[in-house]
Parts: sequence; C-alpha cells; structure tokens
Amino acid sequence: MTKTNHKSLDLHGSTHKEAKILIDEFIIKNINELPLEVITGNSVDMLEILKKIVSNHNLKLIPSNSFNLGSYLVTMPLYID
Repeated sequence: MTKTNHKSLDLHGSTHKEAKILIDEFIIKNINELPLEVITGNSVDMLEILKKIVSNHNLKLIPSNSFNLGSYLVTMPLYID
C-alpha cells in the first residue's frame, strides 16, 4: 500500500467557530497543493461546516477512504462537457 502525503488539517479540539476560520485559511493557503485532507472526526456539524466552505471555494469533497468517514479530501471538481 502506498502512503500519500497530503497536507492535512485536524479539527479535533477546535470549536465550530474556530473550524470555519481554520478550514477557510487552510484551503486558501494550500489551494495549489490539492488534494488537501481535513479531519473532522465523527462530528456531523464539523462535516457540514467543511462542506459549506469547500462549496464556497468551488471545490469537491470526498471521503479519504471508505473505512474512516471522519477524514475527507478537498479536490478540484471534475467538469465533463
């Protein structure tokens, strides 16, 4: 199995208010290094915050893997005409 080296943001211990700022700044700072990993843990609220911010940046969100639904990759959307 190959290990990938994505830049990662772990939101464990962050408040919802802090998470909004951290996620936005993380994406802006690292936009040229996609995909980016964001670890939300099992918080449904953190996931909703992440989804909204990713959408605001016109990016796509996918689970990092099917076994850990508390970790997501922020990627470029695929546009097919």
